[in-house]
Amino acid sequence: MPVQLPESDSEDELPPAWEERATSDGFVYYVNHQSKSTQWTHPRTGKMKRVSGELPIGWTRTIEENTRKVIFVEEKTQRKSYTDPRLAFAVEENPTQVGELRQRFDSGTNALQVLHGRDLSGKVALITGANTGIGFETARSLALHACEIIMACRDEQGTRAAIEKIVGEKEAAGFRCKFVPLDLASLHSTKRCAEEVKKLCKHIDMLILNAGVFALPHSLTEDGFERTFQVNHLSHFYLTNLLMDLFDLTTRVVVVSSESHRMSTLPASGLSESDLCPPQHRFWSMVAYNNSKLCNVLFAMELAKVSAPSYLHYLIFF
Repeated sequence: MPVQLPESDSEDELPPAWEERATSDGFVYYVNHQSKSTQWTHPRTGKMKRVSGELPIGWTRTIEENTRKVIFVEEKTQRKSYTDPRLAFAVEENPTQVGELRQRFDSGTNALQVLHGRDLSGKVALITGANTGIGFETARSLALHACEIIMACRDEQGTRAAIEKIVGEKEAAGFRCKFVPLDLASLHSTKRCAEEVKKLCKHIDMLILNAGVFALPHSLTEDGFERTFQVNHLSHFYLTNLLMDLFDLTTRVVVVSSESHRMSTLPASGLSESDLCPPQHRFWSMVAYNNSKLCNVLFAMELAKVSAPSYLHYLIFF
């Protein structure tokens, strides 16, 4: 029987057809495109919000000549928007108690918005798969906020090119980025990566397990494991354990997972190797991905349990 999924994991996520906007003086209001109506209160929480403070790095506020409306411009891309980028930081007006505060970020929030106002000088982040996609945007945003970045990737040429992009945006940020080879399809490469990282630093503030593969045909790694399972989960599990002596009370381990974990077919009990690494005649790439993402979730939960209160662990869903 199919499981009905919730509309969102975030209580603050807007329902379909709703949009969040802000007035020029910072008051947040909500637009319902179906009913063509507006209101001051959040349609889910019933709360009112307000934005304040400086714009995020790389954004400017100006007046559109023709309409005289306020527009926001992202300097790097020259993308224009009527939406105030500070909406990601809107806070509820006069919550009756701290427990009523809800998360400020949702699926529309980018990394620079999350880091707005942060000084990460002296911090070290190790990011797997940092040369493209989510990993690159994470590395770029952290580096622009003065964090030292270790980019653990398989493609050296692609990673060097990614670092050059960051250098082009802000020279000092690019110089904070270092490449370390990592092929997650090889446990030997994973071990060598950990050894190299230990030569570069004595402490890791953020370990961001981002790299992954999707929709690969059936194949085995040099270690004899199904490739999607090893790349997405097993080697990240191994890398984390190898680096644990670089962790302390302040370290954060971030596991990038997926909503696909909800569709996993792994049994609740009696888990076997054939469930994680099925033979070719039982293999389906989507199921392999779903199962690997559930492994990510379970790993993060168990890591937080056995390590608490040493350090905190988060799950990010995409």
